[in-house]
Amino acid sequence: MTTAGYDGRQDIGKETGMMNDRTKIEILREEIVIPRIVQQKADTAYVMIKGQNSRMSDVEAQINDLTDKNTKNDLHHTRRSRIKKVLPLAAVLIMLLAGAVVAAGTRWSAGISEKWQVEESQKEMLQQEGAVSFAMLSQTQNGVTITAEQSVTDNYSVYLAFRVDGYSVREGLSPNFEEMQVTVDGVDGVNYSAGFFDGLVTGEDGILEYADGTAAGQDEEGNVISRYIREDGSMTYCISMTESERGWALDRDVHVKFKNLCGYEDKAGEVDTASVVNGTWDFSWNLQGTGNRKEWTLEMPLGDSGAVVRRIELSPASGYVECDWPRQRETRQAVGPDGELMEISRPVRAPRMSGVRLKDGTEYRYLFSGDGTEGYVSSEQESTQYYACRGCERLIDPEQVAVVFFENTDDGGFYEIVLEGD
Repeated sequence: MTTAGYDGRQDIGKETGMMNDRTKIEILREEIVIPRIVQQKADTAYVMIKGQNSRMSDVEAQINDLTDKNTKNDLHHTRRSRIKKVLPLAAVLIMLLAGAVVAAGTRWSAGISEKWQVEESQKEMLQQEGAVSFAMLSQTQNGVTITAEQSVTDNYSVYLAFRVDGYSVREGLSPNFEEMQVTVDGVDGVNYSAGFFDGLVTGEDGILEYADGTAAGQDEEGNVISRYIREDGSMTYCISMTESERGWALDRDVHVKFKNLCGYEDKAGEVDTASVVNGTWDFSWNLQGTGNRKEWTLEMPLGDSGAVVRRIELSPASGYVECDWPRQRETRQAVGPDGELMEISRPVRAPRMSGVRLKDGTEYRYLFSGDGTEGYVSSEQESTQYYACRGCERLIDPEQVAVVFFENTDDGGFYEIVLEGD
């Protein structure tokens, strides 16, 4: 067996799907003139009432008027005059914006709401903070329609949701794309996880369950049964991205490209050729986001582990921690590029920040199970400053966090850091 070196940075995202020949694409940003929260509320209200056919043209004219005033394109005099006969524009706008606040979340992706277990109050809060961007872009290829529904972005993490209609998955197959590319501001290499939502979430006890709270079923061989297809026949494809640079994705453009939807055999992992639907679906939009966070400066030892927590930072969708952690190395077995067994030497990971206890006593001990990255801040061997950044399994309100849990790998339990003021 051979021994290989390993640096201190560990990317812990799980890339699913084939990623051949990633393409760097330069994306031109559009100048945003309308304030984010005004545009989001107007967009939400627009979709709510667009289905009312008898008034659709009047609503479109009113929205156009709002956009035109901000972009200095005054092109709808006739429609504005007709709207004023129904209700003064100022009154209509106030009603629209007020209605958007009350009905926050009406356009939220069902998949993103279930996968990250977003409560209605959180939806409204995140929209008010500007963390949500509703893309609502659809493309159809060979009978399959993919809709880029929305994104949720905070300091370190991005969640994307895509609705897929017109595709059925045969039993024994798992849906995926032969290729998927994602770039942010034209740059690839982002640490991410991606795949179709299988209807399963991590419960408070760390055990898999269905999003509706029922126990996960198993087949005859003891494998957990997935629920890819919703009652309406649609599926949801999710992408989550986490990086350790604060604000790395805020107000940047994301570009996602899918190629060839197909089914993979659950046991063999091979593509079922009969399941392939050829096509390319291509989407771009701006990642509006929130920089809101709660931060604690500490000097708290984690039991007798040797780690001392210096800083904890929580955002709605992610967590970041810095600690002092003496450098140690371990040797582990790994599979080489040609399938051979080899040994790698790597730094010992610091106790992992795993979950939280809220002020009301609710515990999510396995909250920070998403993608992320961790390692030593400096390559200098004398430095012991260690960081870890991870996405959340569900969205949280950082203001409501009282305790942060860290894994204790020695006894299988947890270290607890009680945050100041609680």
